[in-house]
Amino acid sequence: MLDRNMNLIQLVLALTTINIVLVFIIIYLSALLKKFKILLVAMPLLISVTAWSGMLLQSTFGIADIADRQILANVLLTLWAFKFSAYNKNFKIQILRYLLNKDFHINGSGFFEQTKTLLRFMSCFMIVLMPTVSLNFLSGNSDLGFLDALATLIFLLGVGYEIKALNELKKLSSNNDGDLHRKGLWFLSRHPDLLGQLVSWWGLYLLALGAYGGEWSIFGPALVTSLYLKKFLIDVEVKLSKKYNDYNEYKLSTPSIFPKVSFLKS
Repeated sequence: MLDRNMNLIQLVLALTTINIVLVFIIIYLSALLKKFKILLVAMPLLISVTAWSGMLLQSTFGIADIADRQILANVLLTLWAFKFSAYNKNFKIQILRYLLNKDFHINGSGFFEQTKTLLRFMSCFMIVLMPTVSLNFLSGNSDLGFLDALATLIFLLGVGYEIKALNELKKLSSNNDGDLHRKGLWFLSRHPDLLGQLVSWWGLYLLALGAYGGEWSIFGPALVTSLYLKKFLIDVEVKLSKKYNDYNEYKLSTPSIFPKVSFLKS
């Protein structure tokens, strides 16, 4: 007979174990076929796997009833995962470099260091997905309300903003022969794609507020925001400064993440 008393810590550990196994499988296949693209496509999909695995465990162990809110959140997150799988190549490479080297080996000089790298990476991954874990643990009342609608709208606005930014970048890349891109949303800020992602993650957190005790999952979007602003963004800026001679001037005239609004003054 199944243990019907899975608690939050056990759920997190189960989901972490599932992801570690899948990460090893993805790394193995990528190394075997010597195709980094497998990592770029498959790793983002672990976000969706985590969401639906959480709901499966919730149902299997009778933790709580399945709610419309968690289904909505899981569908939205799945769409986001497939979007991330298809786009953001350079950003994904940057993130994966914290886990793997060019030879598809986990970073570290030995087993102990490699284990630390893997656990640190997976810990960050699971913390980022805390809103999803919360929604698939104690999902709250099934009925959707105003906050759920607002959260969904914010999430979709973030996705739309990011996709528009990436499409502008792709279009400009085909016309500018490698020049620095400053038009459209890239005129308003230097990283509108990252802004769209941040908006989406905070929208997901608003959905999690409908779950019982969902407030604690604020650590997820808070960590995403911290990593973007204090780690990933700095690394991206260093690379762009080396690639474009006029990037430092672009930095002086254009905000990093949040759009400039001076154009509203007339």
